[in-house]
Amino acid sequence: MPFRFEELRQRFATSIEQGRMGHSYLLTGDRSESLENLALGLAGQVLGAAPQAHPDFHAVRPESKSRHITVEQVRELERELYLRPFSAPLKVAVIFDAERMCLGSASAANAFLKTLEEPPAHTLILLTSGRPAMLLPTVISRCLRLDLGFEDIDPGAVREPEWIRAWYASQPNPSLRAYGRAQVLHDHWAGIRETAEAHLKDSEAEEDVAKALVEAEFQLGRQESIAQLQRWYWRRAEAVAGTPEPERLRAVKALEELQAGLAQNLEAHLAVEYACLRIEGLV
Repeated sequence: MPFRFEELRQRFATSIEQGRMGHSYLLTGDRSESLENLALGLAGQVLGAAPQAHPDFHAVRPESKSRHITVEQVRELERELYLRPFSAPLKVAVIFDAERMCLGSASAANAFLKTLEEPPAHTLILLTSGRPAMLLPTVISRCLRLDLGFEDIDPGAVREPEWIRAWYASQPNPSLRAYGRAQVLHDHWAGIRETAEAHLKDSEAEEDVAKALVEAEFQLGRQESIAQLQRWYWRRAEAVAGTPEPERLRAVKALEELQAGLAQNLEAHLAVEYACLRIEGLV
C-alpha cells in the first residue's frame, strides 16, 4: 500500500519508539530524488542527526559509466558494517538505486544477500529503488517494503519531455493515433538503447558483460518510460490532458499490462501496438 512521505516518516518514528524496527527496508517510489530524501530522513531519525556527516552513516551509489553498483562497493560496505557503531545506537547503511546491484550477472546483489538476510548487530540497512521489478526476488524477500505513493505535480510547473508531447499530439483518427503513439514509444526506446551503448562504449568490461549491462540499462529505461506515461495520465489536469477519466483509467491499465507483457518477453512491437489500441478502446 503506497503512503505519503510524512506518513512513512511517522510510521518509522513509531517503530523506533516501540523498538519494533526491522533490520532491512526497501523504499520504493516513482522518483529517485524523493526516495533519497526519504532514506536520509529515516537515517536521521535513527542517528539523531543529519546523516551525511555522521560517522555511523554509510552510503553506496551507482558508479562508473555504466552506473552500476559493483561487488567492490558492496564488500567495502560490509567491512564498515561489521565494525561497532562510533556514537549512535545503530549504524545505518543506504544503498541508493539498489536495482543497479542487479545489472548484468547481478554479482553485487548476490554478494550482499547474506548480509541483507543476517546483518551485523546494531545495523539498519535501507535500499531505495524506483524500479523494484528489476531487483532480484531474493533481495525483495529479505526486506520490509515501504512504498512511497505518487506525488502530486502541478502540471503547469512541469515541462513535458519531448516524447511525451509527441505522444499527446493531436490526431483525430483513433487508429492512426494508436499506431502513431506506438511509433513514438519505439523511437524513444531506440534512443534509450543508443544512450546505454554510448555510456559503455569505452567501458573496460568484457564484451559479454558489456552487452549484458547495455541490455539491463535498456530494460530499466524502457520500464521507466512506461511508468512515466502512467504518471502523466494520472497527473495531468483535465484542462491540460483533455482526456475523460475512463480513458485515463483504461490507459493506465493498458500500460500496466504492457509492462507485465514485456517482463514475460512478449514481442515488443506487437505488445506496444496492442497496448496503444487498448488505450483507444479499439480492442
